[in-house]
Amino acid sequence: MIEQKLKILSKEQAKQIHETSLRVLQEVGLEIMHEEACRIWLDFGAKQKDGSGRILIPPDLVENALRNVKSSFVCGAREEKNEFLLGDEKIYGRNGGGPGQVIDLDTADLRNATTKDAADYARLVDALEYTQIAAPVYEQESNAKTRDLNTLACMIRNTSKHINIRLLNPDSLPFFIQMAQLVSGGDERLKQKPVITMLESPVAPLKHPAVLIDTIMACGSHGIPLEICSMPIAGATGPVTLAGSLLMSNVEMIGAVVFGQLLYPGMPMIFAPRIMVMDMASGYALTGSIENALLVTAGVQLAKDIYHMPVNMHGPYTDSPISDCQAGIENTYFSLLPALAGADILTGAGHLQGGLVINFAQLIIDDEIIGMVNRCREGIKVDDEMLGFEAVADSIESGNLLTHPHTLQHYRSNRFRPKLVTRTARSNWQEEGSKTMDGRAKVKVRHMLETHQPLPLDESIEKGISDILEEAEQKFSEG
Repeated sequence: MIEQKLKILSKEQAKQIHETSLRVLQEVGLEIMHEEACRIWLDFGAKQKDGSGRILIPPDLVENALRNVKSSFVCGAREEKNEFLLGDEKIYGRNGGGPGQVIDLDTADLRNATTKDAADYARLVDALEYTQIAAPVYEQESNAKTRDLNTLACMIRNTSKHINIRLLNPDSLPFFIQMAQLVSGGDERLKQKPVITMLESPVAPLKHPAVLIDTIMACGSHGIPLEICSMPIAGATGPVTLAGSLLMSNVEMIGAVVFGQLLYPGMPMIFAPRIMVMDMASGYALTGSIENALLVTAGVQLAKDIYHMPVNMHGPYTDSPISDCQAGIENTYFSLLPALAGADILTGAGHLQGGLVINFAQLIIDDEIIGMVNRCREGIKVDDEMLGFEAVADSIESGNLLTHPHTLQHYRSNRFRPKLVTRTARSNWQEEGSKTMDGRAKVKVRHMLETHQPLPLDESIEKGISDILEEAEQKFSEG
């Protein structure tokens, strides 16, 4: 493991951002769009500004609540081998979730995602080596009111890995909890090894919507990890300066974390500052620029050094609409920088066009990038055996070390073996069809979809999921 983590901020700068965050929370406050949450804040010692929904939070309340955060916790899964301890100094990959559009694997046309796409994407993630967390594609064929519930059911059926998901319909929240309890084997088991993480976001600038508050309260009550994702746009909904938008993002997330820790001390929460940058020339909100990568890397530093929380950062991430050289460049630095800073989760595999589009082949390519980044963060092992003094001494006589015992013993050591990168002569590459990286990835996608089957669900769980979906459909149709 690399000893020295990458630091974008000096200790003084990180401290200044934290102290200014406390000042913003106390003097400016957060707009809490939830009456019960406003009352709860006041009960804990916050103040209300002029009878509005603006809540002013004193520094001591913030500091005391932050002492309760967990630096690590177990993320469960439907299959025990896929469980992991988040915050254990390892990097865990998560595919990019959320879009409702995909690039067709055969025609390369952009189209709405189908139910089959959603299932296939989950199965691909289930088969990947370096992507441990599955996030959904939201198919566009089902009832919009129950689409998020149908999506969660689809994920459970098609992957046995840990699932990260967010609500599309706030009224779906109790059904999400029921489904998670069912798969986990009850509420106590869910609290011990939660099979899902939920994601919810503040609204820039400085607003906590009702769905965020309700999700904090539900997740805290049932021990479900909650990822707090803040995405101000520098120059639009956040200050135009990188430091200013980093501050705003930090304030929005810290407010949510403090609320969760006040209600449920030790509630598992994940920091996710994912700031966008407005391109003033085009009006497009960039997600893959080098400035974005600097911001997420600084966000990792704040999460780990100041708040001692697990952090989930974008990377790989790209603004490119297709799987091309730009995607390769942006995805690489967007993965490597936050990883070297100490990120716990890298999110975005398979995304294109700033997270608006899913590409099956890109998912496979990005999984390999995450594998390379993992290898990079491992560093170089140095001890007497790895230094190979005898091999060095013998080389002066032998002229090469190809058949030396040290070579035979260690030729597989510390080597990352990529499955998509080509390392062959041009003539061999031509004989194999002159396939590009994208072409090789498409071959692998088709092979995985033909051969990989996730762990099947127990019949009782399948029936329980169907019953929950039926109940939700009936409730929302009546509404």
